[in-house]
Amino acid sequence: MQYSCKSGDILKGSLNRFHRSIMNKIQNYFLSLVLCLALSPSLLVAQTPTGYEIKKVVIDPGHGGKDPGAIGTGRYKTTESDIVLAIGLKLEEYLNQYYDSLEVVMTRNTDDFIELKERAHMANDCGADLFISLHCNSNSSHAPYGTETYVMGLTREKANLEVARVENSVIYLEEDYEEKYSGFDPNSPESYIGASIMQSTFLENSILFAQFVQDEFRSRVKRADRGVKQSVLYVLDYTAMPSVLIELGFISNQAEEDFLNDEMGQVYLASALYRAFKRYKIQLEGVDNSIQPSKKISVNAHDTVEVEEPTKSDSANISKDSLGVKDSIRVEKTEKGIQNQTADSLIFMVQVAASNNRIELDTANFKGLSDVQEIKTENRYRYALGSFRKFEEAMNYQKEIRKTKYPDAFIIAIYKGERISLQRAFEIMRNQS
Repeated sequence: MQYSCKSGDILKGSLNRFHRSIMNKIQNYFLSLVLCLALSPSLLVAQTPTGYEIKKVVIDPGHGGKDPGAIGTGRYKTTESDIVLAIGLKLEEYLNQYYDSLEVVMTRNTDDFIELKERAHMANDCGADLFISLHCNSNSSHAPYGTETYVMGLTREKANLEVARVENSVIYLEEDYEEKYSGFDPNSPESYIGASIMQSTFLENSILFAQFVQDEFRSRVKRADRGVKQSVLYVLDYTAMPSVLIELGFISNQAEEDFLNDEMGQVYLASALYRAFKRYKIQLEGVDNSIQPSKKISVNAHDTVEVEEPTKSDSANISKDSLGVKDSIRVEKTEKGIQNQTADSLIFMVQVAASNNRIELDTANFKGLSDVQEIKTENRYRYALGSFRKFEEAMNYQKEIRKTKYPDAFIIAIYKGERISLQRAFEIMRNQS
């Protein structure tokens, strides 16, 4: 489905529509958060319907028209805008074939230039439940490679701000951009400080979907996993639903450029995105309502692809630090639960289990893991590991735990010795920055 509207309609009342969309979604969305994130994920395996339903998805192939996006190495006539459109259309085909009741909206299905503000407006105006923006990465060096997925961010770290600057710079191609974006300057760090509060309501599920995307890219398509990251990107911060921006690979790297331009490579990436969506939908709804398509899609959605392993020189660009290192801060168990030595500190941990009854802190009860901490919350006992000041470090540690021990492990936040929601944790981080 191609979305279309008059440009005058885009600007008129767009902020009011955004606020109305936020308020309308929060009531239904809050139930899914409680069921899917406050409870142990292992309870969802039984596929008990939650009453929540994902009815509409917006696929946003980045760039287009007068904005070709990243050019690549110059060996192909295609650019980033061509590649992401091809993959977006393939993803649309997968979703339409496997879900008869799901509405899929494309921000563009031809080589058209769509303003950033219009992309966000399309998603808000049609009441989307998930927004997926597709891009290709690029770097002045040909060495970097791999996939990464961005969610709404609070960070202003240099590396993530550079991605934000590049993806948001399309604003300068739009007419009257200064008036439309009310002083939002892609080159100014100050422009990114306040925008993130707009999307924080939906951040937890954005992270959940982003993690599924990276899992599928790594395990099924054998892509190098650069992780889930946070950055202030306009199309993520001004959409009233869970939203992700996916960098499908580095078009500046010859091997990845070849894969991104290859028909089969595009099919594998699209099918991985479909599988990530299927996992996400089951997690939120508690039931699998996908169907067997009436006709076969070009490649089976469960196939995998073997690709050339990175060279040693390329591998050196992925630092061991990116795997996540525990902070020196120590977490202790007290009668009140987890208590940080620094009372006002915020830490993130990785939860691996939950029970109504107390579980003995023995390695045999936790698949050989030691240093498991017990957290008492109301009538439930939660069991978690790690102690991280940075959320990204917790996500990297969670990834390791998921690969080796607990595939459903997820992140929780501890503040002043008590568990708090991730949303509250991000608010605290924003106030402390």
